[in-house]
Amino acid sequence: MKGIKMKLTVVIPAYNASALILPTIQSVLDAVDLEPEIIVVDDGSTDDLVGALEPLIEQGKVMLFRQSNSGGPASPRNKGVASATGEYVLFLDSDDVLVSSQILPTLAQLDANPEVTMACGNFDITDSDLNVTIPRNIDRYRTFQAVLKEPLDHAAWLISSNDAVRTLLQTNYIGTSSVIARRAALNRAGSFDESMKNLDDRDMWIRLAQLGPIIYRSDVFYLYRDVAGSVSKQRQVEQFRERVKVADKVLLNSANRQIRREAKKWRAKSLLKIGYILFHERGDRLNARSAFVGSFASWPTLPAFKGVIKSLLPERLYQRFAKP
Repeated sequence: MKGIKMKLTVVIPAYNASALILPTIQSVLDAVDLEPEIIVVDDGSTDDLVGALEPLIEQGKVMLFRQSNSGGPASPRNKGVASATGEYVLFLDSDDVLVSSQILPTLAQLDANPEVTMACGNFDITDSDLNVTIPRNIDRYRTFQAVLKEPLDHAAWLISSNDAVRTLLQTNYIGTSSVIARRAALNRAGSFDESMKNLDDRDMWIRLAQLGPIIYRSDVFYLYRDVAGSVSKQRQVEQFRERVKVADKVLLNSANRQIRREAKKWRAKSLLKIGYILFHERGDRLNARSAFVGSFASWPTLPAFKGVIKSLLPERLYQRFAKP
């Protein structure tokens, strides 16, 4: 591959990541015959992240931008993309570790398929010490495996825009740290949605897939540290509300019948989950009823109908019927 110097920009949002970020960056630097632009965006860290990165900054291997804490990865990702000069952008979380040998083959396939907006790949789930607990995680996603119909080689597939979007509305098969996106496509898709704290990445992958086909590579691209207390395990109701918001965006922008069907079903399931949590865990009957009604209106199901009925019953009457 010719012209790979600064062909790739790696964007790493970082918050209190000083203890783990050096192996993350080293996994990029270990890539043979690649001189990447590495941008770390410090999202208001309170640890000594600057001190940890100082040697790499002095060597010109890392660019560091600092900003006040935004509460989520969307803002630092946007800052990184806005500062990028590479043709492609790799989104790398600050505690994940790449399989560096996979970067150049992925870039080569993107070069060979100019209509593709992004590539993604498989990953292993590990503990905090990088011991693999779940190998080849995406192999378990049967719904996604069914759309791998157009091979590019023995370990890579081209997925049509419609299949990619439709399946993303069923299951999130894209690991963030495996994504290499065409910067021109990112500019067309627009910024990460900074109002989202959990689903800004999935929202972006859907928007990129709406612009064109994507590539999936089944080789393991990175190691995902399953660290307790990560953002992805917090704020259940907020996560489901963001799913509703993403579904609404798809319904607004897509005329494809299959995609709209999946968006409506995803919206309904998310509202149903919100209703269950509000009703059973928080005792918020009024807002639970609103969620159940919204679920039934999006995609009528018996559980949503039952949710509406039980939220209308007086508390004493519901408790009477709910007893085993």
